Amino acid sequence: MYNPNSCMNRTILLLFLIALTSSYTLGQSYKVHGKITNTRLEPLAFASVQVKEWKHGVVTKDDGTYELQLDPGKYDLVISMIGYKSQVLTIIIQKADYLQNIIMEVDDSKGLSEVVVKGKSRDRSEEIIRNVIHRKDSIQSAAGPYSCMVYIKAVQEDSLKIKGKKKPVRNDTIPVINADKPHPELDRMAMAEIVLQLDRSSQNSKEERLGVTRRGNTDGLFYLSTTQGDFDFYNSLIKTRALSETPFLSPISYSGLLAYRFRLVRTEHQGARKLFVISVKPRQVSNATVEGEITIADSLWVITHTQLKFPKYHLPEYDFFEVEQQYELVNDTAWMITRQQFTYYSKSNKAKKSGITIATYKDFELHKQFDKKHFGVEVSATAQEAYEKDSSFWQANRTEPLTEKEVRFIHYKDSIYRAVHTKEYLDSLDRVINKLTWKKWFWSGQEFNDHEKERHWSLPPLPGLYQPLQFGGTRIVAMLFYSKRFPNRKGIWIDPNLSYGIRNHDINGSLSVKYLYNPFNRGMLKVSAGRQFQLIFQGDAWINQIKRSNVYLDNALGIGHEVELLNGLFLYTDLEFAFRRSVSDYKTNAQVDSLFGNIDALANNKPVDFEPYNATYGKIRLAYTPRQRYIREPREKIILGSAWPTFYVSMRKGIPGLMNSKVNFDYLEFGIEQELKLGLVGISNYSIRTGSFYNTKDLRLVDYKFQRRGDPFLFMNPQEAFQSLDSTFPVFKRFYQGHYLHQFNGALLNKIPLLKKLQLREVAGGGFLIAPERSLRYIETFAGIERVFKWPFSANSKFKLGIYVVGSAANKFSNPVQFKIGITTWNRTSNKWN
Repeated sequence: MYNPNSCMNRTILLLFLIALTSSYTLGQSYKVHGKITNTRLEPLAFASVQVKEWKHGVVTKDDGTYELQLDPGKYDLVISMIGYKSQVLTIIIQKADYLQNIIMEVDDSKGLSEVVVKGKSRDRSEEIIRNVIHRKDSIQSAAGPYSCMVYIKAVQEDSLKIKGKKKPVRNDTIPVINADKPHPELDRMAMAEIVLQLDRSSQNSKEERLGVTRRGNTDGLFYLSTTQGDFDFYNSLIKTRALSETPFLSPISYSGLLAYRFRLVRTEHQGARKLFVISVKPRQVSNATVEGEITIADSLWVITHTQLKFPKYHLPEYDFFEVEQQYELVNDTAWMITRQQFTYYSKSNKAKKSGITIATYKDFELHKQFDKKHFGVEVSATAQEAYEKDSSFWQANRTEPLTEKEVRFIHYKDSIYRAVHTKEYLDSLDRVINKLTWKKWFWSGQEFNDHEKERHWSLPPLPGLYQPLQFGGTRIVAMLFYSKRFPNRKGIWIDPNLSYGIRNHDINGSLSVKYLYNPFNRGMLKVSAGRQFQLIFQGDAWINQIKRSNVYLDNALGIGHEVELLNGLFLYTDLEFAFRRSVSDYKTNAQVDSLFGNIDALANNKPVDFEPYNATYGKIRLAYTPRQRYIREPREKIILGSAWPTFYVSMRKGIPGLMNSKVNFDYLEFGIEQELKLGLVGISNYSIRTGSFYNTKDLRLVDYKFQRRGDPFLFMNPQEAFQSLDSTFPVFKRFYQGHYLHQFNGALLNKIPLLKKLQLREVAGGGFLIAPERSLRYIETFAGIERVFKWPFSANSKFKLGIYVVGSAANKFSNPVQFKIGITTWNRTSNKWN
C-alpha cells in the first residue's frame, strides 16, 4: 500500500544526501604546485605567486617550489620577481591536483630605477649589486663555450699556523741546502702542481690534465682538479663537491638580495676605472651563505675581485675556508676568472693542517665549437705521460711564482729523492717504523714495513686483543693486517685473525684475501675462509643481538668476484661453502645470566640445538647507474656519481647436493636507490625494494629474509632498518619496502637566529613495509636534530650526534612515539655522512 509519509521521508533523505555531497564537492580544494626557475633552470627563491582574485599569495622556497590550495574553478596566477618579467597564467582547476612549472625571463626593458627598493641603508651597495645581477646573464653568455689552460699549485703544512703571503722569488734563485741536515719545517710540507686544459660550455665541463707532480703526502690537498667545484659567483648556486654536500647561495642573485646585507666599504681607482668594494654579510635567517667582500667596476657592473669565506657549519672537513678571485676582461669580450686562491685549515688540540691552493687561467679560446660528443660522462682524464714531465715543462708552464719556502721545499725534496730511495735510508726508515714501543703496543698499534718487498703489516694495540664480552666468555684475539699496492695501482689486502676462548678452550679464526687486478674497471677477486660465531639476526636491535639463540658456529669458504662490465654496470658474483653447527654444547657464564634475569626478552637465554649440516650458496647481483660520471687516471677510474638512480637485481640460491649441501631455495630481489641533491633545501636519499622466495624446498632459519625490529634506544640506519617495528619476523612471499631520508643541512633551523647559533641541523624521513602474507601494512616517520662534533685526536675527522623522535602506524599493532639517539661519522673518501 502506498504510504505518503514514507515516500516523503525518502525524498527528504535523498535531498539531504545530494546537498551534503554538493557541499563536500564544493568545499574540497586541490593542490596547485610547481617550480619557478630562470632561463638557466636555476631555482628562484622568494618569487611571488599570487592569485589575481586574492589580496595575498605565496613565496617560493629555497628550491624554487611553491604550493597553493584552490577550489575547482578558473584562476589567474600572477608570477613576479624583481628583475624578471611578470607573467599572468590562466589555469582551470578540476577534480585533480595541478602542476605548473614556470620559467622567468630577465626584464631588460626596465631601468635600474624600477628595481631599486628603498631601504634603511643610505649607501649604494644594494643598488650596485642589483646592477650586476641585472647584467649577469649577458656577462656569463659573453664567452660562449670556451677552452683555457689552468695551472694549479697546492701547498699544505702540518702543525703550523697560516702565515702571511711571502714575496715570490725567481726560479733561478734556488738556494743550496744540505740534504743530510734535518729540515722539520720542510718535512711537514706537501705540494702538488697541475697543468690542465679546461673545456667548458654552459652546462658541461671537461678537463685533460697535461702535467702532474706531487711531493710529500698530498692526500689532504684541496682543488687538484676543476671537478672539485665551480666557484663562479655569477652562478646563483655555488656547487663544491669536494668542499660540502650543500651548495652555497651566491650574493649575485635575486635570492641573495634577501639573504645578505650589503655595505659599501670603500671606493678604489684602477687607472681610469672606478671600483666599489662592497661588504657581504649573511642575514640572521640565512643558511648556506658566504661572507666577505666583492669588488665591482663602476658603469661596467662586473665583478673584478672577490674574497669570501664559507661557513664552518657546512664544512665537514675544515675549520676555515676562504676563496679569493680575480676577474679580468679576456679578448675584449668576456670577464673571466683568471686567478683563484683557496686558503683553508683544520685544527685539533694543538695540531693544525693549513693549506693554500692557487689556480690561474690563461690562453682563453672563446666561442669555441665543440663536437656534439665532446662532453660526456668522462669529465677528467690524465695520461701516464702527465706524471713524467721534467723541470723544463714546469718552468714553461708555471704561471704563479714560487715563494722562497716553496723553492726550498722543491729543491729539498728533489735533492734528497735519491738519498731517501737508497737501501741504507729505507732500511733506517723501516727500523723507525718497526721499532717496538710501549705507546704503539698500548695506543696506536704496531706496524712493520718491508720496503724491498713493498709489504706492510699492522697489528692492533694490546688492549684490543682482550675481548671479554664474547659468546662463551672472554677471548684472546690475535689480528694482523697486510697490504700491498703496486705501482700499476693493483693491490692485495690480507686480513687474518685468530681467537682463543678461555672458558671453552676453543680456537676460531678467519682469513680474508682481496686482490684488485684491474683498478680501472674495479676487477677484484675475493677469497675468505674461517671458523667464526655468526648471528642469525645480523643488524637487529641490540636486545636480539645479545641473545644466545641468535648465535651459531659457521665454518665457511667463500669465493667472490666483482667487475664493472660497462660504465655504471657492475656485476657481483659469490660462491660460498658452509658447515654449520649448533653452539648448544658451549659453556656460558651463569653470573652474566643473573644480571639479565629481570629482562623478559632474555629469559631462558640458551643457544638453539640443531643437527649440523652443509650448505652451498651462489649469489649474483647486477647493478646499473645510467650516465655515471668519472675521472680517468692512467691506471684507475674515480667514480663521481650520477643524477640518475641505481637499479639492481639480486638473486641468491641454495644449491642442493654440491659439497653435500642440504639447502635448496631461490630468492630474487629488485631495487632502486638514489641520492637527490636539492640545492639549498638539502639532500634526499631513498631506496625501494621488493623480493620473494620462489623456491623454499629446504630453507633454513639462517637463510630467512628477516624484517628487523626497531632498537629501543638507538636510531638504526634509516636506509636499511625500520625504527618502530615491534618484532623481528621472516617474509617468504612478495614484500614491498621503502626508506627515505632527507638532510636539511640547516635549511630550517638556520632561519631562526637563536637556533642558528647552536649550529644544529635537522633531518627527517620515513619508511613503509607491505607484507601481504602477514596482512601487514606499516608506515613510519621520524625527525631529528643533529650537531657536528670533532674527534679530539684527529684534525679532519668529525661525527654527528643526533636525537630523534619516531612515530609509526600499522594495522597489526600500535607503537607510542619514541625518542632515540644516534651517531653518524664523516667518510672523507666518499665525502658523505654514513
